[in-house]
Amino acid sequence: MSIDEPQLTRRQVKDADKQAAPDANASNAPGDSSEDGKQSKHSKGAASNWFVKNSSSYAFTLVAVLSFVTRYWKIWDPAQVVFDEVHFGKFASYYLRREYHFDIHPPLAKMVIALGGWLVGYDGHFLFEKIGMDYMSNGVPYILLRGWVAMFGFALPPLVYMIMAESGYSVAASLLAGVLVTFDNALVTQGRLILLDNIMIFFMLAAVYSYVRFFKLRYRAFGTQWWTWLLSTGAMLGCAVSCKMVGLLTMMLIGSAVLYDLWRIIDIRRGTTMAQFTQHFMARAFALLAVPFALYISFFYVHLAVLTSSGPGDAYHTAKFQMQLLNNPMRQSSFDVHFGDEIQFRHRDTGVYMESSADRYPLRYADQRVSSQGQQVTGAKKRSDNAYWRIKPAQASDEFAQFMVRKQAGEAIPAEETDRWAVHNLDFVQLEHVNTGMNLRTHDVASPMTATNMEITTLALNDTAKEADTVWQIKIDHAKTNATRLQTSASFMRIVSQKHGVAVWTHSKALPDWGHKHQEINGNKKPEDKSTLWTVPRIRGRSASAEELDAMAKKIVKMGFLAKFAELQGLMFRHNNALTTVHPFQSTPLTWPFMVRGISFWTDKDSRRQIYLMGNPVGWWISDVALLMYGVTMVMIALLTRRNVEVVDGIVQRHMLRSTGFIVAAWVLHYAPFFLMGRSLFLHHYLPSSIFAYMTTAALFQFASIMDYPRFALKHWHSNVRALVPSGVSVVGFGILVAAQVACFLYFAPLTYGTTGLSVDEIHSRRWLSTYDLHFQT
Repeated sequence: MSIDEPQLTRRQVKDADKQAAPDANASNAPGDSSEDGKQSKHSKGAASNWFVKNSSSYAFTLVAVLSFVTRYWKIWDPAQVVFDEVHFGKFASYYLRREYHFDIHPPLAKMVIALGGWLVGYDGHFLFEKIGMDYMSNGVPYILLRGWVAMFGFALPPLVYMIMAESGYSVAASLLAGVLVTFDNALVTQGRLILLDNIMIFFMLAAVYSYVRFFKLRYRAFGTQWWTWLLSTGAMLGCAVSCKMVGLLTMMLIGSAVLYDLWRIIDIRRGTTMAQFTQHFMARAFALLAVPFALYISFFYVHLAVLTSSGPGDAYHTAKFQMQLLNNPMRQSSFDVHFGDEIQFRHRDTGVYMESSADRYPLRYADQRVSSQGQQVTGAKKRSDNAYWRIKPAQASDEFAQFMVRKQAGEAIPAEETDRWAVHNLDFVQLEHVNTGMNLRTHDVASPMTATNMEITTLALNDTAKEADTVWQIKIDHAKTNATRLQTSASFMRIVSQKHGVAVWTHSKALPDWGHKHQEINGNKKPEDKSTLWTVPRIRGRSASAEELDAMAKKIVKMGFLAKFAELQGLMFRHNNALTTVHPFQSTPLTWPFMVRGISFWTDKDSRRQIYLMGNPVGWWISDVALLMYGVTMVMIALLTRRNVEVVDGIVQRHMLRSTGFIVAAWVLHYAPFFLMGRSLFLHHYLPSSIFAYMTTAALFQFASIMDYPRFALKHWHSNVRALVPSGVSVVGFGILVAAQVACFLYFAPLTYGTTGLSVDEIHSRRWLSTYDLHFQT
């Protein structure tokens, strides 16, 4: 698999030049016999030839201007947080505040956004907390931030033009591809907001462009330009993967082309020695594997070097990682937990506090299941007195009772005596809710929202008949011995029922009104699940003195960069795969090419304005036809060739197979892998493939309208042109495609830019498919 410009023989080039050159012996046209007529005709012919000669530069400039206009048109509107600006604007603010955060995506694109904020003096004071928040009243330089990101969206159509031109396509085909990408509604929407995708796609296309330039130098191997474009390919691949892991699909594309190229190089008929082949292999391995990985790991080094202070991402990590961060609670207040302490439990993944109150579970749930009507135990986002639990030994003793009497009386107890009651790994305990005086309990009753799990409730202290339900084992995560002590903030642990073997667990779905919209807490029958970890954030009445803080700081074990990097990669992978929660605007890969459904980005009820991410339906449907036609055409050519029937010129066939085949392979490799993913998926995942689909459309246009490839093929995107269009029919076909794309773009522009409110009738007229779930339909 490789991309290739048409290979022209010297005879073909000379013939093409003769066809393109004016005939010096031709007689003048009627009415042009005078000397002035001759000069006028010569002048017009020279001007025409000069225009054709430079037409590629003009076409490139036109694409760039149109791209700039479509991306920057009213970029200041709306002056509110739109869709995932909630996340990526927030992450930029955290970088500028140097506060640690966690995200499933690599850091480069987010650091690029933060760099734009730093350049304009933004300090990260705004945290983009919800869609619709006003930028102006909060003093956010959002126009400059959007404009900074829009540079990458603006660059996509010119890059597409350059790829097509460098691949040997005509000015008309290259211009068509650039215009189709320019007037795609989804690419414009994504390309003018504070989002990641267009930054990633920029590096993807830059990698493809670099590889095309590298491949064209295959007969000048190991020269300066050869190395420059090979290393550029690797660098752009590294940047693409460092924006989003989807960049690995571009690595698959380039890797497949390189393997095919190496397969040709090793052919003994080419006269290649094994030493030469080894040089080719090692050069590509270094540039396309080592360089991308070095960049990937370097961006994480910068990421961790910038984010040195405690932030919202701390809780995802191990205690050792968290203690490297300045102002982290583990660094400042890590105390041993002792029996008799009144402590809080905080869930590691969701951050809620386990609390209880006098409220009871309802007798019947919505699905008519019956509960125990026991005391509720729920997960609350805000800390309160209801979140304190007294930790006690499972086996009561007179010695502990005496210790508690002295402790509650405020008596000064020597440290060595207190240490006897430290809580250790695998200790059996009871947890008494301080405010209600009830012990934490689980029993064989289904939980309110998760029927497969066990209900967590409480039991009166004097109910000895069911006391076994109230005994729990503390299992400290990564504890090496039973002597490991439970510590505030620094220890992650599981609270596992001794009798039933279930672990205390919670999830993000809220309980109904009877549960105050808190999270459900239940007994998970998979106690070793990663999401069953809790921490003790504080002990009531316990705070660190200055001497204790100094002592804690000295005890911190340094964690090297590679250890941090490895931990972060594991977390990113696990949490990315865990994104299975149903989203109202998620969609399936099968629907993407047909533009069946979009995504609501933003709405304003008062003005009836909205931003709805959707591709250009006409453009996407035409591209679908082009992809289908390419497959049918290549199969027909192959069948006819087997019967020794030549239907197309050899140069055309080769270009279609290698160059257009490479583009179609790019579409497949950036699309098909999503069918294997179990996480929630959205239309914007198809955007890289949509660009390659547009390029396929332009390639099919050339195949259908231009047979004389040598005459119309471009050597470089800025090179001279011998001929512009083969016929009036080609001009008409080009015009129809462009007009349809532009007209459809303008028709859906109010949904792309969100600058114009639409009436009910106007909304319904744009619902070309019933699955277009636009707002304000009534």
